[in-house]
Amino acid sequence: MKKLLLIVCLLLSCGVVCAQSEHLIFKGLSIDGSKQEFVKELKRQGYVNVQEMGNDDILSGTFIGQDSYVFVGSTPITNIMWKVGVLFKTTYDTWSLIKETYDGLVDVYTQKYGNPVLEQKDFKAPWKEGDGHELIALKSDMCAYKTMFAYAKNGTIIGYIAISMTTACQILIQYEDSINADLLTKEKAQEI
Repeated sequence: MKKLLLIVCLLLSCGVVCAQSEHLIFKGLSIDGSKQEFVKELKRQGYVNVQEMGNDDILSGTFIGQDSYVFVGSTPITNIMWKVGVLFKTTYDTWSLIKETYDGLVDVYTQKYGNPVLEQKDFKAPWKEGDGHELIALKSDMCAYKTMFAYAKNGTIIGYIAISMTTACQILIQYEDSINADLLTKEKAQEI
């Protein structure tokens, strides 16, 4: 009986350790490991560095059918991946088009990750949706559209995905790995 109890305890603790070591996935790649390896894998998928921006952390390619920039974020000391951002290159010139694209993305991500944990669709006075000036409000930072999803497995948050509209009338999608976001905080604290 003791052996059975020991085996069950070991299996349960192994399951907890495995769940806590899982990372968020972007384009089939775990948001973990070195930034250089992550970028190398993205390049294998057809992404290219954006030289004119003077930064090797920015790549260009297609993401879910949209011409996009991909930004990679790593921790300052160990250079471990913790975040990936995707900015659609399209600058939307009508509210109906940016809202339709945004709502479509929210639907797709809801199917994959479940209901959002945060949904913000706010206009600050005097602006409001339906007044015909939504893009002006967005450009003036008087409009906030953001939806956030939490990806959890076995009760453990693996990471967050956020979709938002920018003041440049573009759409931004951000993937943040929870384990490595904690590592980022620890490494920043070491620099204080």
